[in-house]
Amino acid sequence: MAYAKGYDVSDFQSGIPGDAEFVFIKASEGGHTGQSGYADKLADARGRGLVVGHYHFLHAENPVDGEVEHFCRVVGGIPAGELLVLDFEPYGQSVGDGDATAAKNRWLAAVKQRYPDRLVGLYTNRDYWFRTDDNAGDFLWIADYVSAGSPRIQASWRFHQYSDDPLDADVFNGSLDELKAWAGLTRAPAPEPPAPTPDPSPQSPDWPGLHLVNRDQWGARPWREPNGSIPYAGPRAGVKVHYLGTAYTFDTHDTCPAYVRRLQASHMDDDGWSDIGYSFVVCEHGHVFEGRGLNRRNSANGDVPLNEAHYAVCGLLGCSGSTEPTPELLNGLRDAIEYCAQQGPAGPEIKGHRDGYSTDCPGPGLYAWVTSGAPRPSGTVVTPPQQPAPQPDPTPARYQNGIGGLSYGYGAHGPQVTAVGEALVAAGFGSHYGEGPGPDWTDADTLNYADYQRSLGYSGGDADGVPGEATLRRLLGGAVPLAEVSKSNVVAAARQDPDAPQGATTHADDVYTVERALVAEGLLDRQWADGSFGTSTIAAYSALQRGYGYSGQQADGVPGIDSLTRLGQAHGFTVVG
Repeated sequence: MAYAKGYDVSDFQSGIPGDAEFVFIKASEGGHTGQSGYADKLADARGRGLVVGHYHFLHAENPVDGEVEHFCRVVGGIPAGELLVLDFEPYGQSVGDGDATAAKNRWLAAVKQRYPDRLVGLYTNRDYWFRTDDNAGDFLWIADYVSAGSPRIQASWRFHQYSDDPLDADVFNGSLDELKAWAGLTRAPAPEPPAPTPDPSPQSPDWPGLHLVNRDQWGARPWREPNGSIPYAGPRAGVKVHYLGTAYTFDTHDTCPAYVRRLQASHMDDDGWSDIGYSFVVCEHGHVFEGRGLNRRNSANGDVPLNEAHYAVCGLLGCSGSTEPTPELLNGLRDAIEYCAQQGPAGPEIKGHRDGYSTDCPGPGLYAWVTSGAPRPSGTVVTPPQQPAPQPDPTPARYQNGIGGLSYGYGAHGPQVTAVGEALVAAGFGSHYGEGPGPDWTDADTLNYADYQRSLGYSGGDADGVPGEATLRRLLGGAVPLAEVSKSNVVAAARQDPDAPQGATTHADDVYTVERALVAEGLLDRQWADGSFGTSTIAAYSALQRGYGYSGQQADGVPGIDSLTRLGQAHGFTVVG
């Protein structure tokens, strides 16, 4: 059989061999480690038309969610036909085979959920294949250093790594054409889009200035926590300009909000991002749609350092269909750039996405405009708006957000609502309460929380008064209450926190939930409800146990299943082992 030949490469390799027909490129490792050569190797592979895979080296002792987030953040959106792989060989890691297998399976399932239309598979060696279960996701890539195409396993395999001398060399179980067909690279091309429809609005050199459409006005979905609310760590150097990179045809302005909603849905549902990737999106009519806005870090520039350095502003312009920017689009981009500079604030740099990242974005037309200094169209005269800016809807937000299994927002009920209200009052954000905070979330809670969000620098739909996880943790001091408390977590904290440095938190969210109940019982001062099961919490829980009739070692302040369950029944949380 004529096998397709390929390699897998990481920062240990300087490049991809010239005879490669496919390549797997290491993208990330563990919860934080990246690969400095990943972007260059990926650009080379795509430029050569290779079948491409991206892989992550698992540290099975780490929280799986963090490893998934890191990998997805590095890889971002990938084209159809590219593969995603988990490198599973946890030698030297402090984890047993059963736990390692569970971590592997959770990673495969979570990444498949993020990328439902992509193939997500497993790389492992013959030793670990036999030591753990046989779940390989969508495909198996097996390492066994024997003759190419003859791995010593019974299971079906797609890729075989048969040598590591001098490079990790691999074959696909089929020809190159069969590989491309299996990966999804030989589907019939999409039909050509229709010819561009001219913008029906007249093009005038007079320009009324910034048309800002906030998230509420275009119908944005709430972002996902925690990544959707990560603030910028420092000042931005300027703005990077993007285009869609897909087919796009100009249309009437009443279709633009729906298109921005589809763009957000694509980023969140197809790419697995926590929100629309851009800071702002500008339509061909010059209106500036608020994406992640001025305060929340974008995810469109390529990686975390690039996203930190510049805002990301995307013009609705295609690589086919409507490919030349309208004067209104250029004026709107210029408005967005100036808004970022004045309100961000951002520095004076105006660059294209391709500057510092391997991509064609923002396309030839917009990039020529960027390199010429991003001027307004010739003859444009910017005039103040003739009408006052639209006022926000006076009705407070009326939806809920779930955090830790509990609901926040209008209509939510429970002790967690009281905890938020009390924290808002303590922080100086209780002016909208008539009678004080209580267990039912009302418009007053929403308005007070919106004041708190604005104090942190959020604006528009980002300050609608419905908590996100990041702002809630800041308000409550780090920990959040849970609907379900783990007894083993609470016991571990009770045994470890008192002997650790002051304020140490082993399982902060579980402990904070228990401490809030002890406060409500009158056994713990509110200042010690901090997520640390320290000596004050031990004393309070011991008093609870004595109140339940326990004595001696059974009232030592370390929770037992009976006392913890009774406390949870009284204060709205359930207990698991």
